[in-house]
Amino acid sequence: MAKVCLVSSPGGHLTQILSIAAELADEHEFFLCITGFPAVRNIRLDEVRRIYGMPVYWKYQDPFGIIVSVVAALFQFVRVFRKERPDFLITTGAELALPALIVNKIFFRRPSLFIESVSRIASPSRTGRYASRLADRVFVQWPELLKAYGRRAEYHGRLL
Repeated sequence: MAKVCLVSSPGGHLTQILSIAAELADEHEFFLCITGFPAVRNIRLDEVRRIYGMPVYWKYQDPFGIIVSVVAALFQFVRVFRKERPDFLITTGAELALPALIVNKIFFRRPSLFIESVSRIASPSRTGRYASRLADRVFVQWPELLKAYGRRAEYHGRLL
């Protein structure tokens, strides 16, 4: 049984990653790293044993707030990865995908998968542009998106 780190922001990204966890729950153990917004701080999920709330700072949507949050998340991911020792990393984005992939690539070198959002049909997300260079594999959910990613991405159908 492999231990899988799931990384997601709330909303649609979380819905997608939880659908993956539900499909693979019999074969793998999961823990979730999610942006620690107040609305998701006390969530409980059947497929996930442990949930780590990642830092979010005041004025998060401002450029400075995003930078501070990402830098803080880098350190938090190092702590979480050292504690959990995941065998695999799966992320659907958004803001937490990059720090997770960076920490994984530099320090832990576990296989990683970035799944582009189902809402991205013709062009990659900003996160996807960077994540496709950091992740070992990239899945897109629309065949039209393969043109934008080139050889870096794979299409296997939609997850939802």
